[in-house]
Amino acid sequence: MKRFAWLAVAVLIVAIAAVPAQAAQADYKFKIFGGLAYVTPMADSDIGSVKFEADNALGYEIGGEWKPLPRLGFEFALVDVNNDVKADGTKIGEIGMQPVFITANFHIINSDRFAWYAGPTVAFISWDDFEVDSAFGGGSTSIENETTFGISTGVDLGLGEHLALIGGLRWVDSGAEESSTGDTVDVNPLFARVAIAWRF
Repeated sequence: MKRFAWLAVAVLIVAIAAVPAQAAQADYKFKIFGGLAYVTPMADSDIGSVKFEADNALGYEIGGEWKPLPRLGFEFALVDVNNDVKADGTKIGEIGMQPVFITANFHIINSDRFAWYAGPTVAFISWDDFEVDSAFGGGSTSIENETTFGISTGVDLGLGEHLALIGGLRWVDSGAEESSTGDTVDVNPLFARVAIAWRF
């Protein structure tokens, strides 16, 4: 957990320090968006002698941002995605996750045409049951929901007075913990998003 605290502190320092004066600052107060999220698990776990890992997957993301100050925004986002689960490289089932993110966005570059922001994230992750493929006996296993932390960054490319194309990366410290046994498969997912936003 210490490394995530250090990452958050580093982002805050950069965000506060790198505040160049700009002529055309973005003056919107609200932003809503929707698009695609590509989820890449960055970790795996050995349980016994078997390596378990979640595979990459494409899902969707929706959300919004409120900017009470020109350089500070609070973002709420929801991702829905289903990942294949592999044991020693063989798919044995799948699991869905629906993380809700609350992020403090520090707008380092804050113009109408281009904006760059970064900040710490709190994630509330709801896990679906792990569904085992019929070839491996079928059935399902309950997974514990979790609250965790991460870090996020993103950019907005203005396409007009209100429309923008946004992209970003978000990483969280996360694992799928089986409710009955406590066995955990580390996931530590990296979320890459591309979305269309309406700013007003």
